[in-house]
This record gives sequence, structure tokens and C-alpha cells, in this order.
Amino acid sequence: MIKNLFFFVFLALLPATTPRCFAQELLDGVPGTKEEFIASEKKVLATIGWLETTPFSTEEDKRTKQNALLIAWLTNSPTVTIEINADVLTFTKKHSELLMTFMGGWTRYCLQNNYSKDAIQGSLAGIRSVIKVYKNQSLKKDKEVEKLIELEGKGELENWVREKMEKR
Repeated sequence: MIKNLFFFVFLALLPATTPRCFAQELLDGVPGTKEEFIASEKKVLATIGWLETTPFSTEEDKRTKQNALLIAWLTNSPTVTIEINADVLTFTKKHSELLMTFMGGWTRYCLQNNYSKDAIQGSLAGIRSVIKVYKNQSLKKDKEVEKLIELEGKGELENWVREKMEKR
């Protein structure tokens, strides 16, 4: 009986505490020093996660702000560098909004892999983020993204990225 009472109280309080316990802080400005950039990395990762999981059609003002902050963060970061290669970004012709997804995926890879400068693995991480978002959003069918999904399914995506990156 006591266990049931505690369980009921726990369930009753869960909605009130969940947002504060599990909410992650998103970017709210652009750091000025290397130390501040490093300290803001958790917010960058939270922003990338939020951009990937929030539908494009909701919270558009917040999305615009977070996209702008992420671009400013990337532009000024002393530790993270990403490369934009048109041969890899074939999907942006139809879905330009996926460019930020790609940049976020590459940034996450870089931050989670000791500031890696590996352009192949960074591009691969960016494309995998694009595939994930494309599958989870209600986007118009795109043969370029569908091709990437097929390549990933066959285990050939990394070779495709490598070939495209070697063209530069």
C-alpha cells in the first residue's frame, strides 16, 4: 500500500519536474574566447539535437534563432572547422534546410572525436544526420537523399563520400 502511494505521488509529480530535469540549455549567444567556446560545447550539442528532432514546421522563430547562433558559433570557433563540398551536398538543391542538419552532424562528430579534422568522417556524420532527419520529418521525397539512404543501407556511403571528397 505504501509503495503504491509513493509510486502514485512520483507519477503525479513527474510532469512538473520532467522539463526542468531533462531540458538541455540551447545556445543563447556566441562566445568570445577559446575557453568560452569550449565551455559552450554542451549547449552546441543540445542545439544540434534540438534542431534534428524538432519538426521544421514548428517553433520556426526558435529554429531560425538557433540556426543563426549555430552558424555564428561555427564561423567563430577556434576548435571546430567543417568543410562545405558541393559534390557531397547534392541534397540541398531540393531541401536547403538540410544544410544546417549536415553542418550540425559534422560539428557533433568533431566535438565528440577530439576536434577531429577528418573531412571524410565529418561529411559522413553530416550525411547520416541528414538521413535521420529526412526519415523523421515530413519532407517531400528527394531522389538525392533516397540515393544516400540506399548507399548507407548497402554499406557504400563512406566510399561515395570519399570519391566525392577526392574531386576537390
